[in-house]
Amino acid sequence: MPSLKIFLDASVVLAGLASSTGGSRKILAAARDNKIKLLTTPFIIQEVVNHLQKLDIEPSQLETLLSRKTIHLMANPHEKIIEKFSKTSSDPNDAHVLAGASLSGAIALISLDKKHLLTPKVRKTLKPMLVKSPQRILEVGQKVKLTSTSAKC
Repeated sequence: MPSLKIFLDASVVLAGLASSTGGSRKILAAARDNKIKLLTTPFIIQEVVNHLQKLDIEPSQLETLLSRKTIHLMANPHEKIIEKFSKTSSDPNDAHVLAGASLSGAIALISLDKKHLLTPKVRKTLKPMLVKSPQRILEVGQKVKLTSTSAKC
């Protein structure tokens, strides 16, 4: 069982499902190969579900990630904890992501949201947790062999 835990935003799950290459897909492949443990919440999975059709992604692809435990679900954060993060991002609707990440015990929050989550304020708030894009995490992770030779999830 991998000891390296990473918390995912919806953008990474969607990008990983939509593309057969790229950093997000490589993150999913590393989890599939038990090199890392990916965590997220039901709130975030609902965001993913809400955008599947727009990106022409079959719901069964998401179901496979969850049923094979490529992505592990943790409990949604309590409303009081979400409220604590409501002013951290310029989008208060992202507070649940920050709350979930803070409770996850993960070493990193991975997102593609440069405008709202990959910001200095979010990084400072979640420190010592890393807040990075999938590609940046993969660059850091090369030292611990995160990547798989196959990107099939």
